[in-house]
Amino acid sequence: MRHSINVALVSLGLLAGTTACNDFLTGSKLSENPNLPTDASIQQLFVGVQAAQFAFQEGTVAMMMCEWIQACNGTNSRFVQQAAQYVFGEASNIGANGGDWTLVYGAGGLVDIRNVETKAVATGDSVWLGIAKVWEALTIGTASDMWGDIPYSEAGTNPQPALDPRFGILAALQTRLDEAIAELGSGVGAGPGDADLVLGGDAAKWIKVAYTLKARFYMNTADSLGAPAYTSAITAALQGISSPLGDLKSFHSTATSERNMWAQFQSSSGFGPDLQAGQALVNFMKARNDPRLPAYFCRDASAGWVAATAYIAPTATATGSLIVDANGMLQEATTAGTSGGTEPTWNATVGGTTSDGGVTWTNRGLPYAGDDYNTPERLPISKYNCGTPARFAEDARIPYVSYAENELILAEAHQKTGNDASALTHLNNERAFVNIAFPHSAPLLDLPVLSGVTGAALLDSIMTEKWVAMFQNIATMDDYRRTCIPNITPYLSNTQGFHNVPGRLWYPLNERNVNSNVPDPSVQISTHGFRNAGDVHGCQNDLP
Repeated sequence: MRHSINVALVSLGLLAGTTACNDFLTGSKLSENPNLPTDASIQQLFVGVQAAQFAFQEGTVAMMMCEWIQACNGTNSRFVQQAAQYVFGEASNIGANGGDWTLVYGAGGLVDIRNVETKAVATGDSVWLGIAKVWEALTIGTASDMWGDIPYSEAGTNPQPALDPRFGILAALQTRLDEAIAELGSGVGAGPGDADLVLGGDAAKWIKVAYTLKARFYMNTADSLGAPAYTSAITAALQGISSPLGDLKSFHSTATSERNMWAQFQSSSGFGPDLQAGQALVNFMKARNDPRLPAYFCRDASAGWVAATAYIAPTATATGSLIVDANGMLQEATTAGTSGGTEPTWNATVGGTTSDGGVTWTNRGLPYAGDDYNTPERLPISKYNCGTPARFAEDARIPYVSYAENELILAEAHQKTGNDASALTHLNNERAFVNIAFPHSAPLLDLPVLSGVTGAALLDSIMTEKWVAMFQNIATMDDYRRTCIPNITPYLSNTQGFHNVPGRLWYPLNERNVNSNVPDPSVQISTHGFRNAGDVHGCQNDLP
């Protein structure tokens, strides 16, 4: 049976009504949606839950986090660029992410996840119940990552639910995941079958996803709890996702309503060209000829060399003519002229020059470039809307919880507990996976096997690798908060007064209007330096 989904641009605030002042957290009205009625079947509810959570995991929050950790950037001075420059507030959709908040708690969110759980209990289907609880943990855990203390224990039962402390939420989710693992392991019930758009109802795979989520949540407490959290993360991750075939990924197709949210933004929002590559990530990947470059970014140029053709030199406002040479490198005409009759032998050294008839070409390296507001790039900036990056294809399946993440959790946790040898093994496991998963040819290279790396250098290698591997994943922000790796420079001319990368999101004004437990902005900004509790590193100490 083919189940259709509808993953719309609601989280980007591009549909009417996403910023209305409604109470998203109370009672039965949460599920008053013509596509998700409260008396819908468990199959209908569950498909709706998945569609809503695909939208949440790939929507505005994911885009903002991609910008804040400088894997992406924004241009054209509209809301995408403003988000990258830390211009956001509780009343603006891009700042408070009201649409995303709705996806967490409204129709398709927590209220309907709990409806699925109730129906699974009523029918005695423990497998389906366990899968729903894993979705609950991912949804609430991600929301707490972004907003810190949020409603959970009283959501849906109290008209003004309290904000539960973040560490209390993470502890509750550990219990929820333990319940899910037991229920999935019971074998009781048929489960969702093909209504599960991700793993087809495979209980064994869902158990491994649950353990990887447990490991992620333990790592999120490690700055405060230290060695016990790292040890617990190792124990969980050793039972976590052991093959990329078990990744928790979104489901998308080329059907209009089922496309990848990143692809929808490029083609349907009207703001697609506003999002572009981040200089920090692009430069890091270029420096090691990373095989993932063409899957993540559009090339700066695609045309090859042509004989007997006039090429122009750079001006004060424009680059010279650009081509991609036979070696896959970007060449810029730095002396204007007409090319020769035979393609030259290209200088393979970045910065090296090649004479070609009347043209002088300068090698600019791999044909990708990213933007950084502190140090603007003079070359054209790589976009995502050229139609070729695999991760922006309409049917691309974005990993939310993955084998790569699990291996790198093990690497980090082992390194933090003094076992550099095991840490290096798990880091190399993930790098070997990359070489297979991203087919490539020269000038792109295999990631080499690392040896002899220890201590701080090893931790830096692990976390920079995770920064690349978790591209498009909201959880990259947690890694940066915990380690301040990579060593990125915040946008220094922001008008909000942030001295570092913002530590969290504002609560939406529409929620504060109806819930007296949501603090005033002045209280939010002064609490933990506008950080989540437990975030202690200097890169998140945003305000004095």
